[in-house]
Amino acid sequence: MAGEIIIAFIIYAMVLGSISYFFSSKTSSESFMLGGRSTNYWVTAIALQASDMTHWLFIGLPFAVYSFGLIIFWESIGLVFFMFLTWHFIATKIRVETEKYNCVTIFSYFEKKFQDNTGTIRLLSSIISVVFLTFYISSGLVALGQLFENVFGLSYLLGLLFGLLIAILYTLIGGFLAIAWCDFFQGLYVFFMIILVPTVAFFAIGGWAAISQAATLKGVSLSIFPATISISSILLILSKIFTFGPGYFGQTYLMSFFMGIDDPKKMKYAKYVGLSWQIIVLIFAMFMGVVGLAYFNGAYEGKFIYILLANKLFSPLMAGFVLCALLAVTLSALGTKILNSGSVMAEDFYKKVINKNASPNNLRLMTRIFAIFISVVALLIALDDSKTIYELVLYAWSGMGSAFGPLVITTLYSKNTNKYGAIAGIITGSLVSGAWYIFGIGLPPLIPGFIASYIAIYLVSYLTYNKINK
Repeated sequence: MAGEIIIAFIIYAMVLGSISYFFSSKTSSESFMLGGRSTNYWVTAIALQASDMTHWLFIGLPFAVYSFGLIIFWESIGLVFFMFLTWHFIATKIRVETEKYNCVTIFSYFEKKFQDNTGTIRLLSSIISVVFLTFYISSGLVALGQLFENVFGLSYLLGLLFGLLIAILYTLIGGFLAIAWCDFFQGLYVFFMIILVPTVAFFAIGGWAAISQAATLKGVSLSIFPATISISSILLILSKIFTFGPGYFGQTYLMSFFMGIDDPKKMKYAKYVGLSWQIIVLIFAMFMGVVGLAYFNGAYEGKFIYILLANKLFSPLMAGFVLCALLAVTLSALGTKILNSGSVMAEDFYKKVINKNASPNNLRLMTRIFAIFISVVALLIALDDSKTIYELVLYAWSGMGSAFGPLVITTLYSKNTNKYGAIAGIITGSLVSGAWYIFGIGLPPLIPGFIASYIAIYLVSYLTYNKINK
């Protein structure tokens, strides 16, 4: 069985490698980071959404529904709602503004927008973002390590090393354009597989009656509402909505897809395509959780529902192709973050601090070197298995969202924000979110971090208004 699954993985890897190689020949040194702003709206939409979802779509979300019921639905509502706001209010403006200021990273845009001749905003942003992105990359490596461990029986360490090798090769062969087209392909692949598996399982169990019976036996509610409506239950729903949702405004690695679209006027079409993809895959991921209840009669205690269903429902070779979807969604997320972190360090640190006259070829090389270095650091973090994938993602997502989300919004929509407010917001958001996570205080760390950053931006900008306008 393992041999047939390996064949499927090899075929899938060859397809990805072919796409990367093809677009590497079309990528110049100048276009390595943003692909020359040439991606169409289909690629922009699906590549972005595939990069966003991560392994959580196949592992975390189905397991959460399987364990706690459809109250988890509100977390998905938060993701869709805030993704809509990001597409609608941020995407086009970021595309237009970054081209206007001739910027290939969001942090160089902040620097030019606020006329920060000291380079403080750019340097501070690059360091903080890379710290959080490293933890994000680590979560993806953990997922790959667990995938190879559970599917092929490899040791966790060997799975990590194999996953790191695939991720680095996949990322660095062709740059942004290759990643965008690979993610487009993988997004379509994920879309069909996440529909296929729970649908086949649904017919295998005999329909809704089996699901209802299994949910009752396990004591899991199939209602999206709590059993009783109270202040605490309303706060629970709001907590689910705001745990991750507002963080979209600050996920700067996703902004690169907005910046890379060929025509900002087509962003509205990308929005409809992207949101449609997101809604459908979230629905079927949750569907997989409730179908899993009936298929395993509530007796399965592990979190790899998708892997078990794939192995039980399909022939070994087909199961291998089905499991490639988990590889696809993980690589999509990893590739974007690895390239973005390398680009940030090359463009916003190396060029700004070390070599101000760096050529495009030199920046391309440094992007690859930094990307490899950051990936190795992420691997070292992943070796410590005391932290779960969810904890790593929560820390990184909340940190990025708090540090940069309020600043992205105020930079685009407020004329009163200045460079001192921007610096204060970045520092405050990252520190509050990080401290909140470390000390385990009740609220999700994104909520206090986001609010504190907003307050810091407006308060410090107000207090330094006269200093800026002398």
